[in-house]
Order: sequence, then structure tokens, then C-alpha cells
Amino acid sequence: MNIERQEYGEAFERYESMLRTWFVAYGIGGPILLMTQASLRTRFVAAPNCACIGILFLLGVAFQVIENFFYKMTTWYQYRGEVKPEIKCGRMYKFSKLVEDCYCIDICFDLATFLLFLVATILVFPIIMKDP
Repeated sequence: MNIERQEYGEAFERYESMLRTWFVAYGIGGPILLMTQASLRTRFVAAPNCACIGILFLLGVAFQVIENFFYKMTTWYQYRGEVKPEIKCGRMYKFSKLVEDCYCIDICFDLATFLLFLVATILVFPIIMKDP
């Protein structure tokens, strides 16, 4: 394998992993912050859109978990195809190759997560900034 290509692949994996970690940390940490700080919790629970905000955070995390599960399954088929070459003729292996070559799936999941968190943050901001 070309060394430059390997370095780009490793850098991509680091950034992808880091982005996922930040997404999940933000999606879990945001609601935890709101619910563990007494003054914030009181204001948050009283807000008319608190359920919507909670759902947005939950959906953002769920998108990341679903994406990871999806890629885990396709990677498993790639691995199995290397261990048992006869699997390479199957539909699931061919589908996994298609997924591997289609970066737009990754972008869609990450963009959706970002937008969900952005909307949740915009909705939370006035609650946090409100006088106690």
C-alpha cells in the first residue's frame, strides 16, 4: 500500500473517531448538565419545549450509535470475505463493498447529528441564559 494513502487513511480514522466521540459526549453531556444543575433543571423542566430538546439530543446520539452499528456490520462482512473468500459472492458482502465505497452515507449521518444538536443547542440557549 502506498505510504501516503495509508497515512491519509489513518488520519481519517482518527478524525472520524474523534468526531464520533465528541458527538456522543455532547449528546449525553448536554442533557446531563441540564439535569444535574438544580437551577438549570428547574428552568429546563419548566420550558415548554423541554421534551423536544431531550428528543433532539437523544436522536443525535441514536444516529451515531446506528451509524456505528451499520458500519460495524459491513466491516464484519468485509473481514469474513477475507477469511472465507466464497462469501465474496454473496449479496451482503457486495452490499458491504458498496457501503464502504459510498462516503455520502457517513456524511448524511454526521450532518444529521450536527443539525439535531445545533437545533437542540439553539433551543436550550435561552433557557440557560434566563435569569434564575
